Amino acid sequence: MNLQNSYFAISNPLFIIDRWLHPRKYSNKLMLGNASLNVSWTARAEQKMQCRHEPLIVEMQLYFSCMVKKRVLFHDQTEFDTVVVNDQLQILFRPVQSQQCSPEEFAQTYPVKQQLKSISAIKMKPKSLNIDFKKGQWVGSYDI
Repeated sequence: MNLQNSYFAISNPLFIIDRWLHPRKYSNKLMLGNASLNVSWTARAEQKMQCRHEPLIVEMQLYFSCMVKKRVLFHDQTEFDTVVVNDQLQILFRPVQSQQCSPEEFAQTYPVKQQLKSISAIKMKPKSLNIDFKKGQWVGSYDI
């Protein structure tokens, strides 16, 4: 069995060291719709959020196109309803559908046609959200 190309492979061993040096020290549990969500972030992210004048808005997007992709986007402002985590952090979850199934367009711009309101898409709820600030950029991931 080739573990280097398997699901359990670690793409970069430095990832483990980074997680050990910068654990997710801050967390908050809240209700997103009718589901519980655990939001956690590192001390680096907390430090950057404290320097901001307005709250950081984190969008968890479930993107339906030729394939399904989980995306985490960071905004200064949004037109959508958010859930307040604390004074510096707000979140939202949006399942969206693409305009067309074009692999080139999908890879470059992630065009959004509409927010999905189907029962199947609405049932998919995030369980946890992880936020960090690395190399001058916000990074995040979430689990369903």
